[in-house]
Amino acid sequence: MPLRSLVADDEPDIRDFIGHVLARAGHDVTTAGDGAEVLERASEQPFDLVVLDHHMPRMTGLAVADELRRTSPATRVLLMSGDAEVGHSHPHFLPKPFNRTEFMAAVDALLATPPEGALRG
Repeated sequence: MPLRSLVADDEPDIRDFIGHVLARAGHDVTTAGDGAEVLERASEQPFDLVVLDHHMPRMTGLAVADELRRTSPATRVLLMSGDAEVGHSHPHFLPKPFNRTEFMAAVDALLATPPEGALRG
């Protein structure tokens, strides 16, 4: 069964690139253009992986990650941003710009870790 992944970025080219890379890796990909849309989609179905840009309309990636941690602790979240300071606020961070290889290495490393919900006994 393919992993269900959600990609959120307000820049369509980046969102489409990441979605394409994940789809080629066998993921079932859903996309969103802002943080509030991520939470709407996540309330409709569970996701194994959510890839979030930090700077998005309506809600920042950090705010969405915090809400997902609370409501969907089994979902793994990869936060990305061109602002390196954001990386200090989230354990799974990928600085922009990145290439396909760097992106998939970050995804693979994240998916190799137990979901946060599994850490709570």
